Amino acid sequence: MREIPPDRRILYFKRDRETFGFLSHFWPAPIMIDAEKWPTAEHYYQAQKATDPGYREAIRQAATPARAKKLAAQPHAPGRISHHSSFRASGTLLREDWFEVKLGIMRRADHAKFMQHPDLAAALLATADAELVEDSPFDPYWGIGRDGQGLNWAGRVLMEIRQELAAAS
Repeated sequence: MREIPPDRRILYFKRDRETFGFLSHFWPAPIMIDAEKWPTAEHYYQAQKATDPGYREAIRQAATPARAKKLAAQPHAPGRISHHSSFRASGTLLREDWFEVKLGIMRRADHAKFMQHPDLAAALLATADAELVEDSPFDPYWGIGRDGQGLNWAGRVLMEIRQELAAAS
């Protein structure tokens, strides 16, 4: 049994990674979506940034979720980030509706992860009513960002799925 921190907040990117790392999109839990197998939720999410089949397959074949994320870096990002970008290398364009659909895509990936892996679903349910927080200082959309005031959409989606699992059990 994983012990919930006394502050009732699970900071799974850094502080509580060792115990609650399974909440990460990088966790090695293959998922099936639309008859396609993806090594991780992160692979699936990053592959959806473009509609080009070659781009998507390159992301699927990435050896790690970190590599998938690097390959999916925006070509206009700083050089250290976009150096390995498949967008830059192939001239593939980011889908026009990306910023409107990305949250739904991550919901779908996380939903598949926890519905297809009962052990992970049980572990998510065991977090009870703890606040799930991606304490990433790098991303104020998915995490809480440098100032701790980010949107924490990654954690919020996990709490939505936890609520759905609880209602179904």
